[in-house]
Order: sequence, then structure tokens, then C-alpha cells
Amino acid sequence: MPATAQIAKILADHEIQIKYTLANLSDTHLRRGLFNFFGGGIKTEQLKIELNAILCGLIPSFQSIDNHTMSDINKIIEDQKRELEAKLALISGNNLAALMAERKGYEGKIAEIDAKIQHVCKELGIEVGLETATKKERRTRMSGQEIDAKILEALKNAPHGISQIEISKSTGVSYASVVNWLKENAAKVRSEGERKAKKWFLADFAQ
Repeated sequence: MPATAQIAKILADHEIQIKYTLANLSDTHLRRGLFNFFGGGIKTEQLKIELNAILCGLIPSFQSIDNHTMSDINKIIEDQKRELEAKLALISGNNLAALMAERKGYEGKIAEIDAKIQHVCKELGIEVGLETATKKERRTRMSGQEIDAKILEALKNAPHGISQIEISKSTGVSYASVVNWLKENAAKVRSEGERKAKKWFLADFAQ
């Protein structure tokens, strides 16, 4: 689950991008170029390429200035501006800042509860998949290739077998990721025992 700060950044970046696009759709340079192209000036290939690049970059559905009139282009631009303005209204009209603050409050409470549960589980010597935010941030930085290499190394170093929890602890890979990796790489491993007593080994041919 993404953190509130991460969600807020995505929304803020999206809002900035919308405002940037709106500003560029109204830019005098674009307007002057369109006027020169359609208003009787010389329709140079360079100007056509520049206008196509600008419009394609600002309007996702736009393909080419060919076979369009000035009126057509103005309508396409205005339609795009209205669509973007509606998105800005959606952002401002739903008080997302307040929702983010509310979510952040719950996030802190959940983290506090998780820490208490984690403390009890540690005393019991069991793992239930809860992690601190710091551990999650560290683990999410691992690429699939890194996870693959770390788990394979842990299996190679455990000729007498190793449990899923032990793999997680020794590699820094989350318990859930370890479970998924073992399922997805069933051909590379074998197991002995049942449930909590289950040990995992690197398949003979993979060693």
C-alpha cells in the first residue's frame, strides 16, 4: 500500500502537469505559429514539423496538422483545454488535501498498532508479515534481479534447508516476496516437511 506522502506527490505532480499543459496551449508562440501557417504566410516544412511536435506533445489524441483548418485546430485546442480544466476542478472540488490529511492520521494510527502487534509477535518468535515503514522502504528498492540473487544465495548457503522466515531475515527480502518467489520458481527449489517445519532447498540441477 503506497504511503500518503507518495499519493500526495503523484497528485501534486499531475496537477502541475495539467497546469503546464494549459499554459502551453495558450502560449503566444503556438498561436503565432498557427497564425503564420494558416493565415497566408509561407507554410514551411520546418514550421509544420514544429507545430506538429508541439500539438502532439500537448494533446494525446492529436496526430497531424495535415488536412486541418485553423478553425479545426482552434476547436481541438479548446476541447483539450476544457478537458484539462474539468480535471483541475475535480482535484480542487474534492478537497484532496483534507482527504490526504485524514488518511495520514489513520496511517499513523495503523503504524502504531502494527508496531505493537509486531512486538508481541517478536516475543512469540513468529512472523505475520508486518514491517516497519523503514523496512518497507528499504525492501521496495530491491529489483526483481536483486531478489532473485539474494534468495538463490541464501538457498545455496543452506545445504540442510532453510525456512521461508529465515530466508526473509537473512536476505532482507520481505516475507511475502519470499513466498511469491518460491511459488514462481518452483522448478528451481524443493521442500521437505510440512507447514512450520517446512524447509526449502535449492534443486539439485540448479546448484
